[in-house]
Amino acid sequence: MKKRLWVIAVTILIMMVGFSQFTDGKQASVKRPLRAVATLYIHGHHADPGAMNFLMASAAWEDNAHFVVTATVSPKGKVHLSGKWPAGTKHPMVKVLFQNNRTRNYRLLRVWLHNVLVTLHHRYGIKRFNVVAHSLGNAAVMNYELANGHKRGLPRLHKYVAIAGNFDGIPGRHKHQHPNYTMADGLPHWRAPWFKYAYRHRSQFNMRQASILNIYGNLRNGTHSDGKILNASTKSLKPLIQGHIGHYETQEFVGKNVQHRHLRENPRVASRVNRFLFH
Repeated sequence: MKKRLWVIAVTILIMMVGFSQFTDGKQASVKRPLRAVATLYIHGHHADPGAMNFLMASAAWEDNAHFVVTATVSPKGKVHLSGKWPAGTKHPMVKVLFQNNRTRNYRLLRVWLHNVLVTLHHRYGIKRFNVVAHSLGNAAVMNYELANGHKRGLPRLHKYVAIAGNFDGIPGRHKHQHPNYTMADGLPHWRAPWFKYAYRHRSQFNMRQASILNIYGNLRNGTHSDGKILNASTKSLKPLIQGHIGHYETQEFVGKNVQHRHLRENPRVASRVNRFLFH
């Protein structure tokens, strides 16, 4: 009963803020806030603008986080900020929206996230950021870190929650991919082209100041997946960044609502994300 009331309360909160705060079209205020750590929420492939609303609303409900601005990125990489960021906001949340939500071009995703962070840095002076990414949104984060993590003057990653990340490909999207599994050394048996590239250049990752929580769903139906992404693909994040990360942990979710899409709407996942970010 308590869990049901929690879900109802968060749903009501989403409805209350979803049409005002989360989609506010007003130009963002240029008033500089205090140097709090901003938490970016990045959607996955073919997701609607409200895809990350449940996670954001749960953070507001459980940990007094506050939605401040939406960063909308055009297909050409131009960033438009809308909303207000009051000075002194303790846990500011930023929704990132890619207008082209169907691309699988990792270079574009990397550039778009770079543009968002540079814009937030120039407008609000942020120096550190958290990020919660679902599905293909993780490609933006990892490619950004691979290309820019060692560069000075850019905001530095503080905490990163990866949900259902396709770090070693997606079944049916890569030629010759077959059922995959993790070997004794932690590496995936089958390796996607991007994984091979990133693994060869893994020394470029500079996340020793950061902590990562890697979340995945297991349907326990013999597929070793969340219905879309193989668990071996998600767990392959560890060998990529091992030795280049301050703290790494992973958590498997089983039972109800652990399918790929539903992970970002799962109350258990939301609570785990909030504990990691804000406690």
